Amino acid sequence: MKILYVSGNRQKLPEAVIPLGLLYVMANTPDNHERLLTDLCFEPDARSALELSIRSNQPDLIAISMRNIQNNDYTGLSDNLDYYAGLVEVCKKNSAAPVVLGGAGFSVMPLELMNRLQADYGISGEGEQAFPKLLAAIEADEGFENIGALYYRDQNDPNQVRQVPAPPDFLNMDTLSVPNRSIADPRYF
Repeated sequence: MKILYVSGNRQKLPEAVIPLGLLYVMANTPDNHERLLTDLCFEPDARSALELSIRSNQPDLIAISMRNIQNNDYTGLSDNLDYYAGLVEVCKKNSAAPVVLGGAGFSVMPLELMNRLQADYGISGEGEQAFPKLLAAIEADEGFENIGALYYRDQNDPNQVRQVPAPPDFLNMDTLSVPNRSIADPRYF
């Protein structure tokens, strides 16, 4: 499966950051999947850049990391929901690939964001273990009931979002693969 990972970070955030959480998810995705990163942080037109990436790569699944749902800093207060809605719209318009939301911003209010943004799946909290399980379930056409902190659309009623409780244990960071930061760090370009 070809997966397009999208760092939805915006230039307007106080500081540009490496999408480290997303890189951890990528690093812990099984090697039988092709992993591609589109970092929108430095793109002057994020929607056009995402559209080009989707059309060029033809992904089987698109994973969008949401860092912030609002920006509250010295430059003012702004809402990023329309920005993310636009990204999901670009995905749906240019691909039949399912869209998965995740990241710290998504984890703040996952059910509300699933309903507002109309994504197919969402992972609240750490995705390093849940995301590979989701990929396996999609490939095997299995149920999602054992994937902790997953939000997904009911197959019989796409307007209904189901959620699986978060796993009871904390993620053991010592068991994770280390991400390749060079693929998102502008110092290496």
